[in-house]
Amino acid sequence: MAECVNSELPKQDCTSPSPTETVCLDSLCAENNPGTSQNNLNQVISLDEDDDYDIEAVERIEKSNFLNELGLIKDCEDEDDDREENWEDCTDQDFSEDLVETFDEASSSEEISYSLSATPRSSQLKRSNSDSIERILRKRKLDVNNGFPCKKLPTESPTMSTNESSTSNSSVYSSTASSPSLSGGATTPGGRPRAIIPTKDNPPPLMAEWLARFVAWSNAERLMAVNELIARCEPTQVRHMMQVIEPQFQRDFISLLPKELALNVLAFLEPKDLLRAAQTCRSWRFLAEDNLLWKDKCRQAGIDEVPRKRGAARSPGPHMSPWKAAYMRQHAIEMNWRSKPIRPPKVLKGHDDHVITCLQFCGNRIVSGSDDNTLKVWSATTGKCLRTLVGHTGGVWSSQMSGSTIISGSTDRTLKVWDADTGVCIHTLYGHTSTVRCMHLHGKKVVSGSRDATLRVWDIETGNFLHVLVGHLAAVRCVQYDGRLVVSGAYDYMVKVWNPETEECLHTLQGHTNRVYSLQFDGVHVVSGSLDTSIRVWEVETGACKHTLMGHQSLTSGMELRNNILVSGNADSTVKVWDIVTGQCLQTLSGPYKHHSAVTCLQFNGRFVITSSDDGTVKLWDVKTGEFVRNLVALDSGGAGGVVWRIRANDTKLVCAVGSRNGTEETKLLVLDFDIDLNVTSIVSR
Repeated sequence: MAECVNSELPKQDCTSPSPTETVCLDSLCAENNPGTSQNNLNQVISLDEDDDYDIEAVERIEKSNFLNELGLIKDCEDEDDDREENWEDCTDQDFSEDLVETFDEASSSEEISYSLSATPRSSQLKRSNSDSIERILRKRKLDVNNGFPCKKLPTESPTMSTNESSTSNSSVYSSTASSPSLSGGATTPGGRPRAIIPTKDNPPPLMAEWLARFVAWSNAERLMAVNELIARCEPTQVRHMMQVIEPQFQRDFISLLPKELALNVLAFLEPKDLLRAAQTCRSWRFLAEDNLLWKDKCRQAGIDEVPRKRGAARSPGPHMSPWKAAYMRQHAIEMNWRSKPIRPPKVLKGHDDHVITCLQFCGNRIVSGSDDNTLKVWSATTGKCLRTLVGHTGGVWSSQMSGSTIISGSTDRTLKVWDADTGVCIHTLYGHTSTVRCMHLHGKKVVSGSRDATLRVWDIETGNFLHVLVGHLAAVRCVQYDGRLVVSGAYDYMVKVWNPETEECLHTLQGHTNRVYSLQFDGVHVVSGSLDTSIRVWEVETGACKHTLMGHQSLTSGMELRNNILVSGNADSTVKVWDIVTGQCLQTLSGPYKHHSAVTCLQFNGRFVITSSDDGTVKLWDVKTGEFVRNLVALDSGGAGGVVWRIRANDTKLVCAVGSRNGTEETKLLVLDFDIDLNVTSIVSR
């Protein structure tokens, strides 16, 4: 390796090396030309003058470096620097600065020395610099082609050549000036046009053509174009699309439909949803008030007629449908039963310490029969005793009521027909030879069953005896009459079906193994409850036993049958709900809130079951779910002798016959009112 000759002269800038500097061949070979070996060194140094030496390129580099030191850069007038390609995003200043920086980096990283005897402008320098220039040009062109952003040179920049400046500016201004919709005549402080926000009145130039092409496409092409457009949108633009599109689907189709179709749609809504829909707008309210629409809702809820009671039928608004008012009233009453605070009951006292054996409730009249030989007529509204029916010489154990007519049966073996309005005994019916224990009234005829094992048919208008039905072997305990057939159950374990007109026993229904205490008859099915703990379902036409309902543990003391749904109360303290068509037990009303003693009586409608018990309580149950709702009555003496013997209920009132077996509870009637207030404005809020 040759030795380096150190120069005594002060070091100058590497971009303009002096010919008097010492050249270190090792540094030159190792740093500037790392690929040049020692064997090639002499060849590099001894290049002849005939080599392709571009002196003009080297002079331009020297000139550029000099101007860089002074802070002034002038454009190189190189005709081969590719500026004719009109790079609008790149400036000569950028090019010069990049070129100068490249040489500065190369000079600072190299220790360039020149031999005293060498030519100051060697071909080595020429080749390295020429290669660097070409690399810079190629890199800059590649950046532009790839879309890399470059600085924009102001029009008044002194580094841009006059020809290029005028050419580029003229092209820009001509393009913007030809499109006034883009510039709008506004310019920047430098004189350049300023773009404005496009509007409906000032759209982009190609908008109409683009839309016309879109309209000409088929549906599939439009869908594809929309998909591609959305894929290329930014989130803010997609959000704007949603804000524009969503209102298009918020159409009031109910108001646009014909009335018949709109009502057909609204018929699928629940009543509570109809009430909400009525608050939407005037047209929806008009439709939601349709009388036939609410009549159908009332039919589904078991409301068969519009209440005629003055005040109860009064509606909150002048245009409310009468059927809607009836439904709202019914709903308000149901809420009173379920959850509203229970009003203090009316207390009706009059039978002293005797037992209330039978109870009837019709309209606003309550009739109670007792073993004190009397019946009392009460006003369900005021709670006053209207009159006492005196005439029996024995305890009253059965009764029936229709309108103002009352029929009673007694241990004195007679039946009496009373006028409830006057308290007068119209007829006394003689014929039975023992206690009249049960009876059933249908129209103007009543069928009575006695401990003498017979049944008798009477005309209550004339008081005439019509027929006697003989065939049971023991006391008749229960009877049902639908105007065509008579069904009776007795202590002889048998149920009989009779034709009262011919006095013929059509069927003897055998199967029970103990006394029959309760019956239900709907014209098709006969349901009998016995002390043998079973309940049997019979077909009345054939006399066949269709189902035997097992599950109770003791005597079935009371039953109610509605629409093939049977509710049975038992002395085992449970209540069960059955489907008599399938024989399936739907619900057992028990659980932690069940009665703690025998169920004495029950009432049943389409929504509730009301049960009374020997434990002194009256409970409300949901018939569909079997859930306990709440206690309607809970005697203080409950569990210590207080008993609820009988209950009767209608839609708005509950009557309970209360007493005790040991004198701990006074005999009385409790009347609970669940009707709504006459101020029905509160219905709407509920």
